[in-house]
Amino acid sequence: MLYDVVVVGSGISGLYAALYAQRSGAKVAVVTKGNPMRSNSAVASGGINAVINLSEYDSYLKHADDTIAGADGLVHEHNIKKMCEAAPDIIHELVKMGVGFDTNEDESIAQRPFGGGSAVRTCYIADRTGSAIVMSLLQQCRRAGITILTNYKLLNIIKYENKLAGISVLRRSDSQVIALACKSLVLAGGGYAGVYRGHSTNAQESSGDVIATAFRANILLSNMEFVQFHPTTLKTNGALISEAARGEGAYLVDETGERFTDELQTRDKLSREIIEHMKKGHKVYLDFRHLGEELIDKKLPSSRKMALNAAGVDIVKELLEITPSAHYTIGGIWTRPDTSTTMDGVFACGECAVTGVHGANRLGGNSLLEGAYFGRIAGYEAAKASYKKDYLPIDYSEVEKDMNRIELIMNGENRFNINAMRVSLGEMLFRNAGPFRSEEGLGDAISYVTYLRGKRYGLNCINKEKENNVELSSILEFHNALFIAEAIVNVAYRRKESRGVHYRNDYPQQDNKHFNVASYLRRIGKEFMNITFEKAVKIDVGYAIKKLLIILKG
Repeated sequence: MLYDVVVVGSGISGLYAALYAQRSGAKVAVVTKGNPMRSNSAVASGGINAVINLSEYDSYLKHADDTIAGADGLVHEHNIKKMCEAAPDIIHELVKMGVGFDTNEDESIAQRPFGGGSAVRTCYIADRTGSAIVMSLLQQCRRAGITILTNYKLLNIIKYENKLAGISVLRRSDSQVIALACKSLVLAGGGYAGVYRGHSTNAQESSGDVIATAFRANILLSNMEFVQFHPTTLKTNGALISEAARGEGAYLVDETGERFTDELQTRDKLSREIIEHMKKGHKVYLDFRHLGEELIDKKLPSSRKMALNAAGVDIVKELLEITPSAHYTIGGIWTRPDTSTTMDGVFACGECAVTGVHGANRLGGNSLLEGAYFGRIAGYEAAKASYKKDYLPIDYSEVEKDMNRIELIMNGENRFNINAMRVSLGEMLFRNAGPFRSEEGLGDAISYVTYLRGKRYGLNCINKEKENNVELSSILEFHNALFIAEAIVNVAYRRKESRGVHYRNDYPQQDNKHFNVASYLRRIGKEFMNITFEKAVKIDVGYAIKKLLIILKG
């Protein structure tokens, strides 16, 4: 199958990229391994930030200032300012697409406060904002005639003479490996918080597949140590209770009923404060009771339903026990302002990309905005790049390697319990590479991940049927998850300071002399990674020279 642009991922960034590539005249396909309504975008429920009510107390520059302050360094200020400036236009565009934001009595778009914001600027649809936006974008893509390949899992980027030729994917319906040829590729497959199994708001499918795939293709990665923990998830199963709850006025209390913290401080600080309170022997609860049933049912219906179904708690009358869990990953594929990566023709956007707008800690409400803003850019740039290229030959020896790998996993003898290994990995990561970290704990984590990686080839399918083999997908995801875990713990071990979501008990202060820079991960050989800390300008000298040559040629 031939496409000008292939987009991997069906969250807000991927669907926006597909729309803008198609509107630019490209033939586009979206590849998604599951239901788009299960993407991280679809479950991002709290809202999307935008300054739509200009006044003396707010402006897009103040939105940018809040984002920079909350990021705790390592930001790309130009990207932040451009994103915040574009936010109102994105909201109005979404409204035109049919997104029904909640409104005030005068029919203006309603907004709620979010942590780290100096003004009320989070637009929302009750507490199901992400799913409403994804649904509208999906409908737009279908109306535009964009091909959506559901149940296809990315395996590898196929290169011809070190240039993009296409991708290999697993067709999950029959476990067949097929190749898709493309001129441009947009990676928008989400983050990797699912590797914290048992301590994550994400599904286990959020294993960093596109990031691991990019690394295998020698694409530069950055800031893999930065994992954001959401302060309020269900104690019973880690399910997310949106920041919308605290934005609407829910309190954080302990078993005595006393509030012990500022509910609207940034997520990194609040998560650590909750865990420290728990370590003192306290239980921590969200208290909705003072809000009243009418407000809860109007603005927080999903939270009430989630609490009732998963914990048996009616938040109108009872306290809801919570705990922090891994929620959003800030690291991933390094990108330039135009979303291009270090591989020509490959672009990245959304949670899998490092755009510099989150720095070392993300403000709530900025993830959907980032996905929309950079998704639009990625789609346009990918389409533009495709016009200048011809299709390159597919090297079927590379596709055959994927076929052989699938065959081995399908037919080999299984020696280990993958579910037990996943849970064990998640427990270890939360304990040693969670909201609190130390040299000793991270050293133990490195040893344990190395041990698990040595066992991965003993994981094979017990069920040998090829039709919709869930086991096969789980094993492939776990292989990627082990690489992701290795990257997290190794880079965290080397960042000997505390910054944003990365907190070291043994280095509790920021070290702006040595570590006020991003971390970078490069592939060496087949298995090894090289970790450096350096200024982004050093990374991008080749790109700057290329742009200068284009300008000089006129």
